[in-house]
Order: sequence, then C-alpha cells, then structure tokens
Amino acid sequence: MIQELSTRLSKQLEQDLEQVVLQIKDPFKKLTSALKLIRDALKKLRGYLTEYPFKTKADEIPIFKYTKPAFYQWQIYYTELYTIEAGLPFGDMEKQVVYLEQELHYIERFFRQYAFLYQYYKLGADELDNLYFVRGAEVQSVLLPNVPDLDPEFCTSCGYLFSKFKAFEGLQEWVTERLLFLKKNPLTPYQIGNDPGEMNWTGDTINLAEVGIGFFNTGQVRNGTASLSEIFRWLEEKFQVSIGVPSKRLAELRRRKRLSRTKYLDEMKESIIHKLDKEDEHDPDRGNNR
Repeated sequence: MIQELSTRLSKQLEQDLEQVVLQIKDPFKKLTSALKLIRDALKKLRGYLTEYPFKTKADEIPIFKYTKPAFYQWQIYYTELYTIEAGLPFGDMEKQVVYLEQELHYIERFFRQYAFLYQYYKLGADELDNLYFVRGAEVQSVLLPNVPDLDPEFCTSCGYLFSKFKAFEGLQEWVTERLLFLKKNPLTPYQIGNDPGEMNWTGDTINLAEVGIGFFNTGQVRNGTASLSEIFRWLEEKFQVSIGVPSKRLAELRRRKRLSRTKYLDEMKESIIHKLDKEDEHDPDRGNNR
C-alpha cells in the first residue's frame, strides 16, 4: 500500500515541479515554489509511514533506499541549482564556461569523494542495506557525510547520500548541457531563465492554431483520440504561448474571406516545396530519383 501511494505522490510531485520550471523563470521564486512542493510531499510521505507501519526491518529498506531519495533529491537539486545560477557570471560567455567547468569539477570530485558508496549506488548492491537503510542502525564510517536530516523516524545512515547522488547526477546533466550550448554558440551567453534549446512560439498564434487543427482533423495525435482542446493545451505548454479557445479559433478561420482558410499551412507547404526544388536545381540526380 505505502509503495503504491508513494509512487503516485512522486509522479504528482514531478509533474508539479515541471510546471514550476515552465512557468517561473526567476531563480529565487522558482526555488521557493519548488521547495514548498517538495516539503509538502515529504510531509505526506512521512504520514504514510505513520499510517502504515513496517512489519519487519527488511520492509524499511526499499523505502529509505529508493522511495524517499526519489523525493528528497529534488530538495538538494533545486537548492544547488539556485546556488549555481546565482553565481553565474552575467553576459560573458568565456567566464560562464570557466565557471560551469568548475561546477562540473566540483560535482565529479563529490562522486570521487564517496567512490565506494557511489559504486554501491550505481551497481544496485544490497550487501550492506541492513546497515545503510534501516532506521537506528549505527554505522561508524568516515565514508559517510554528516546527515542534515535529524528526524530519527524518517532517516537512515545512507538515505541522504543516495538522495544527493541522484540530485548531483541531475546537476551534472544540467551543467553539461549548458556548457555544450555555450561552446556551440560562442556569441550567445547563457541567460538565467532561458534553457538552451528551449522553444517558444514567436509567430501569430492563429498559425499555431492551424497546425493544431490539422493535427486534430488528421488524427495524428494519440491515434486520433486527443481532443482539439487537449492538442491546443499541449501546444501551449510546449511553445509557452496562449492559443485561445478552440471554438473561437475555428470561427476565426471560417470568417476568412480574402485569405485562404489555411493560409499558414499553405505557406508552409509552398516553402517546403520551394526549398526542395532549389536543392534539386543544385543536385540534378536527386531530382531524377524522386
């Protein structure tokens, strides 16, 4: 029961955090909003442990080895991410590269510092689980860091470290992506709040409405079971724009008199054909193979 409840709670938390990242660009506001969601979820998880007590010590292990770290990792991740973003040099690509490379070295050094336990984590080993993931088990080891989670009923010797492994792997990916972006775009410094490769719609929203209506009428999304409203909301989320009410957009297309009702789709089709024809002019063999 507790595993089923915690799985649903974890999925909901991740969905809520995704919305925070999409909707809030200011680093501090993003951090405070994320931490509230995470702490509320952890409080609910702790409540589950009280409501459904463990029958044996062995029952504790998967909860403190996998379940709680899946929640707690986000508290570490967003706190560390805020620190990185707050210290990022503004507007200077070369300084940003140096700064992010230093952050990457710090993360890699952390993994080396706890190399034995990181390998234990990566390999999914279980020989020492009774010491590491059972509450009250005493482990005297220099391999373990100081644990900030002081609630004896809700923490174990290695649970925090596993949470940090998961969080730092996410940070490593975040830093690496931004370094690659800066090196591929040397004239474009990274701006906080704008993820590299982030797509947003910059054209007229009626054009995107045409695309959504095309998806709907040709049944290309979810085997044709997605409603037009669902498609619009999906496009809005992906491109960070408001398209509007589907019925009003359809009426807008119907009212067109001088313009084609599918003006944007027509332009798109013509531009693609023009591009292909131009390429064929430079490569006659390609045109003959059509």
